[in-house]
Amino acid sequence: MIRLFTVLASWFLLSLSALASVNINTAESGELESLPGIGPSKAAAIVDYRVQNGPFGTVDDLDDVPGIGPATLTNLRALVSTSGESTPPTAAAMEAVSAKRKASSSGTASTVNVNSASASELESLPGIGPSKAAAIVSDRQENGPYAACSDLSRVHGIGPATLANMGGNCTVK
Repeated sequence: MIRLFTVLASWFLLSLSALASVNINTAESGELESLPGIGPSKAAAIVDYRVQNGPFGTVDDLDDVPGIGPATLTNLRALVSTSGESTPPTAAAMEAVSAKRKASSSGTASTVNVNSASASELESLPGIGPSKAAAIVSDRQENGPYAACSDLSRVHGIGPATLANMGGNCTVK
């Protein structure tokens, strides 16, 4: 059943990507911020990278932008393009991406205690790569334990979208 859902969700995402996508080679910061997991700093990093290195050849080139990791890239893949006119993603497209992410991770993710996990254990959380995991450990050592998973927002680079991606995989106890 999950496999069928994943296939249908993928087909739906492909059809949506033909209708609405943000062109990462021409989009301004405001357009980029309409994407899940992209706030002002990541949008600025995308624009800066593009200015310094020229246009993106493929969507996968976003992985070279500081702050864009595999989880963010996965969330963006169906919503961005490297050509054509920019069309902000619709609510339906963003919900489809969220549903696909939940379907692909259901049953495989475990709960991680952010107050006791090592950096490598923290990396198992959606949207947390090596640099964010190290920043969590450092913040925890400097400022004490987290009272709630939402307190991770005190770590630079962790915002509402990253917290939402963690879902029930994060715990403080």
